[in-house]
Amino acid sequence: MRRWMVGALAAVVCLSGCTSRKLLGPVTQEPVGNFALTERSGRTVSRADLLGKVWVASFIFTHCATQCPRVSTTLARLQHDLGGQSGVLLVSFSVDPEDDTPAVLREYADRYHADPNSWLFLTGDQKEIYDLIRNSFLMPVEAAQGADRTYGNEVGHSTRLVLVDDQGRIQGFYEGETPDDLPDLERDLQVLVWKSRLPTVNAVLNATAAFLLAIGFVAVRRRWLTFHKVCMLTALVVSTLFMTSYLYYHLVVRHGQPKYFPGEGWVRPVYFAILLSHTVLAAVVVPLALITTFLGLSGRWRSHVRIARWTLPLWLYDSITGVVVYWMLYQLYAPS
Repeated sequence: MRRWMVGALAAVVCLSGCTSRKLLGPVTQEPVGNFALTERSGRTVSRADLLGKVWVASFIFTHCATQCPRVSTTLARLQHDLGGQSGVLLVSFSVDPEDDTPAVLREYADRYHADPNSWLFLTGDQKEIYDLIRNSFLMPVEAAQGADRTYGNEVGHSTRLVLVDDQGRIQGFYEGETPDDLPDLERDLQVLVWKSRLPTVNAVLNATAAFLLAIGFVAVRRRWLTFHKVCMLTALVVSTLFMTSYLYYHLVVRHGQPKYFPGEGWVRPVYFAILLSHTVLAAVVVPLALITTFLGLSGRWRSHVRIARWTLPLWLYDSITGVVVYWMLYQLYAPS
């Protein structure tokens, strides 16, 4: 499973595209700025389209005579190692967008057998791309001028690869010209993919708890008391796992930042009403569940039954609405 991260940005590489090792230590986790560029297919790709996916950015131009073919070869190897894994994208930005039209990028992508579903090639306005590289990725890029501008050496740029998480935040920098850093990149990428899937894990835990509660209720009605006890204790364990995973995701992964709900119109107040009731009841259900469990295990049956009449429906509602909130937030308006 995956580990905690901290992070650090680093310093500068030379204009000609000097390489740098993966930056060790704390990363700033700065968000990538907004952009809207043209993919080789002709469709527009923006930062918003990449939210919800972990991606690796690279910077190339198609007739580069030096580093770019090595960078693209490294990415082709990464694409092979990933094997079409869902939720992961490779994104190559052209630093010579005037020459790198979508048609030119298509031909270049074919040379590296780039899967259009998992490896994007973006071009567009040069100023927008250069501002993005300098201000968001904090890397140098400069078009050569005068006698320095020769075929294959039109642009000086970094060859680093940049790992970006599903919230659009920079998580690390890696060597792009050789595969030396690929094991580190692939490991860190898988960590981010795992963390991005925690909301789904949380929804599964909530659904499992709801199922166990329902089965436990049926069992006690049929006087299958041992089976009832097993179901309810397992539901308590599952709900505890959910709470631990939920707090880790929101406090450590998202740093306390709430996820924006994009729905508009009537669905917006419905969503927030469900979310509010779910959140408030979660604070109520935790002590209720613990007290009910304690009374049952200590043999105080009458008190146990009396409080369980409140605990069960509230706990069941909270588990079910947890799944509903996940569906509305992550599936109903999921990024395409």
